Amino acid sequence: MIRVLIADDHALLAESLQFILQQDEGIEVAGIAANGREAVQMCEKLAPRVVLMDIKMLECDGLQAAELIKQSRPQTRIMILTTFEDRDNVLGAIAKGADGYLLKDVRPRELVMAIKCLDSGLCVFNGSVKEILREELGSFAARSVNPVFERLKPEDLKIIELIGDGKNNKEIAEAMNYSEGTIKNRVSRILEIIGAKDRTQIVLFALKNGLL
Repeated sequence: MIRVLIADDHALLAESLQFILQQDEGIEVAGIAANGREAVQMCEKLAPRVVLMDIKMLECDGLQAAELIKQSRPQTRIMILTTFEDRDNVLGAIAKGADGYLLKDVRPRELVMAIKCLDSGLCVFNGSVKEILREELGSFAARSVNPVFERLKPEDLKIIELIGDGKNNKEIAEAMNYSEGTIKNRVSRILEIIGAKDRTQIVLFALKNGLL
């Protein structure tokens, strides 16, 4: 029997999920948490094997809760079940230890199957989410073979990201707690390393190599 904890702040949806899952003889819904904080507490008490976790919740969101649960119970499998399929949330969920990522338009039968796959040790991702991961892996592979990246420091990559956000040297200095002169020197160094003439070409370099 797969014990499942549902964590979602929409009571009607949570109860609907409970009803759907309990139609399967191999699944038991151990409880429903209304927010991330409750999910962490209930995991310690109920020891579910799988957690269905929404992202946007009050009092500790789903990504924070996933990280805390994985720290104390690494064997617990976490499935993000959400309406959000943007890159930041997908990569953030993976970074926090999520084992799967599905959208809430998933069909009931597919959700049940996904839970069983997750419990057996597999990772499960929605089709659009797989595309995000595939693009990210492709960008990572491109960066790993590009010798330019061996010369760029983590601080340089952050500066490139902030330039891509349209920030000037003063704003970047404030964001990174550096002097404006230091940022100016680092931008000059970045231009030299990547062979760019101006900040626009830095942005084009970043887009081409998956940094933005």
